[in-house]
Amino acid sequence: MSSVLIPRLRAGEAIQLLADHARRLGEGATPEYLVDTTHITTSDPAAGPLAPAAQIDAWRDGVVARVSGFDLTTKAGRDGYGMTLGKALAEVINPIPSDAAHDGVWSFLSLRVFPDLVYARWPGETIVGELRLPADRWIGSQAGNRDRNYLKLAWRRWTVLGDVMESADPLMGEAEFGRLLEDRASVARDRRLVREAAAVVVKYGADQPGGRSEFARKFMNLLSARTGSMLLDILTDDEIHDFVEEEASSIVRRRARRGV
Repeated sequence: MSSVLIPRLRAGEAIQLLADHARRLGEGATPEYLVDTTHITTSDPAAGPLAPAAQIDAWRDGVVARVSGFDLTTKAGRDGYGMTLGKALAEVINPIPSDAAHDGVWSFLSLRVFPDLVYARWPGETIVGELRLPADRWIGSQAGNRDRNYLKLAWRRWTVLGDVMESADPLMGEAEFGRLLEDRASVARDRRLVREAAAVVVKYGADQPGGRSEFARKFMNLLSARTGSMLLDILTDDEIHDFVEEEASSIVRRRARRGV
């Protein structure tokens, strides 16, 4: 785990920097040109020692070296890219909990350290001759959007579901992970429940009507309804496993009876 703090951007800084990036890219700059590991700021100077530029450069080199060779025009390529990126962030940077929980950290990593990696997945669109980058994916909640910073979600998915992700064939997609981690607070608050739910989606989903994504949607809706009033902390790991398996089996049985 990192022994130094990752620099942070204030919300206003992040929003302005995103606009500057869009302008520069629209004028023909390459995404790599946007990288700036020397401009180090933090919203809380008293929080602790910040990572120096040399450390940030080493983080960047380590992550970039692992994320290559993906065809992002395909779903499989995008899924593999996101999984590999999350794993690289976890293993190379390994942010401490206070950093991982601070939105300004993820804005700094997206906008200053890895703008080329974010741009590869979320290049935005040109509207009336002006490039617009998606603030929710580049910044997230700091920009008044949903908490969907791309780097943050890639890291979180890996730290919660790494081995489940690697065992899935095909790899789990961003929409499926959204069902597991982003939309259902009553489920997402318990790491064990999320992991068991992910394993069930991989196990049953591919053979169900509509495929894994549709099964994940229905299954997470069911789990959300069933766990809303449950005190999950008192359940053992085996009890959570049995509960999740039974709920998934109930969906499969109902569909089998209907012949769907």
